[in-house]
Formats: sequence, structure tokens, C-alpha cells
Amino acid sequence: MPLPLRRTVATLGALGLAALATPAALAHDVVLGGNPADGETVEQFPEEVVLEFSGIPKEGFNTLAVSAADSGEVLFTGEPTVEGRNVSLRVPQEVDAGPGEYRIGFQITSSDGHSTRGMTTFTVAGDAAATQPQDAPAEGTDGASRPEQVDETGMSAGAKIAVAAVAVLALAAAAVAAVAKSRRRDNLRGTLDEQ
Repeated sequence: MPLPLRRTVATLGALGLAALATPAALAHDVVLGGNPADGETVEQFPEEVVLEFSGIPKEGFNTLAVSAADSGEVLFTGEPTVEGRNVSLRVPQEVDAGPGEYRIGFQITSSDGHSTRGMTTFTVAGDAAATQPQDAPAEGTDGASRPEQVDETGMSAGAKIAVAAVAVLALAAAAVAAVAKSRRRDNLRGTLDEQ
């Protein structure tokens, strides 16, 4: 194999590895479920909040905070317990929250070592539960759109995938250009050798 072709193959290999690594580097942990689940309506305020992540968060530097959606008032905050992919925090006894919409804000250290922030919501129905039809789906469970989670970069998971796809396409285009340039050079060299 001629030296320029070997260099091109090596470059393509390096570009391919970089392309494969790009989506992994952007894949911070995201919330898959919880109790209460994102968008869920519950009868009464929970005794514990739990978030289930796509990876296993690292211990330390993790925080959960529950706030009222309408006023933004933080009801309580603390360092959660990490058990596998779940992080949980007991609701302090002095918290007396009634019907309304609430937010669970989180900052965790993702399994990839990066700090990740986001939020889920839930609603406490209280007396309003009696006026809702029994077969009405909980908000957010019928496929309705919800705000996407963002991390410290300010990018949602969908935006990260789009950036990764663009990076992979750019690397592929660069690889094709490198191969074409190498072939032109080899053809020119062959032509010059024949003369």
C-alpha cells in the first residue's frame, strides 16, 4: 500500500473513532421516570421524591429542590440518596404543601462525570381531583409535549443528537475529500512517471 494511501486510511480511522465518540460525549444522563413522574397528577403531596436517570449518577455534588410552580418559592432542598439509577429525597415533616403545581429541580453528577441540571413537574390535585373525569389522562402522560431537559451547556438531548449528527456528517465529508485528494495525487504521480 503506497504511503499516501496508508496515511489516508489512518486519517479515516481516526475520524471514524472521533465520530463514534461524539454522541457518547454528549450523552449526559436524563430523567426516565420518577415518583411522582414528570407531569403526573397525584392526590396528595408525596412523602419522598424520586427521580430515575438513564445512567448511574456519581455520589456527591447532587441536589434536589422542590418549589411551587406559581410563586417559585423553594419548599425544601437537600442532597439526595443515590441508589443505582435512582436519586431520592425525603420530604421534611414541616413541609405542608397543598394542591397546586410543583417543580422538582435537580443538579447531579452524571455517570459521564459532567454536571447535569434539569427539572420535572407534578401536580397535587387535592379537592380538584373530584371535579376531574376519572378517565382523563394525567398531564404529560398522553404524549403531550413537555419542556425538554437541559444540562449545564443549555442544550436539550435532542439538540445534542443534532449536533452529533452534524459532526458525524462533517467528518464523513472530510474523509471523502481526503480520499479524493489522495487519488488525484496518485493519478498525477502515475501520469508523471509515465512521461
